[in-house]
Amino acid sequence: MSKLEKYLAKAHEPVQRRTATVTIDGEEWSVRELTFSENRQAYKLAEDAQGRFDLFRYNDIRIVKATEHDFPWGNVELLRAYKAKDKFDMPVKLFEHNPAGYQALLEKVNEVNAKIKSEQEVVEDLKNSSEPTEKQATSVGHSSTDVEDQSIS
Repeated sequence: MSKLEKYLAKAHEPVQRRTATVTIDGEEWSVRELTFSENRQAYKLAEDAQGRFDLFRYNDIRIVKATEHDFPWGNVELLRAYKAKDKFDMPVKLFEHNPAGYQALLEKVNEVNAKIKSEQEVVEDLKNSSEPTEKQATSVGHSSTDVEDQSIS
């Protein structure tokens, strides 16, 4: 199979995304992993006209994109009821009186979208790390047991 054929076949394959749920105010919220393009779009939409990055808007956009398969953020009646300018303005308005709910949803979005490293990737990161190992850190004349043996007065 050529490279072209391989990627043509992949274009029609269903993509498996990680999902998780979180309960807020007794309601189950389904959160799904964002695609690469959704992450890029969230970052671009979070920049203002002067090119400054707005972290709060970025988080709101990520919440919407990760949950819009389960919740109609762009519903016209909902937008009017909360006086929101667009669906990305909704999370902060919807959770205005429940910041713990907002935080729980954001944490779940972060959790689902966190890269899970394999054991091999962790080993490679440690090998390439610029942080000194215990042996390097203690080779200045102190052993790691010297610190442990000293009592704090």
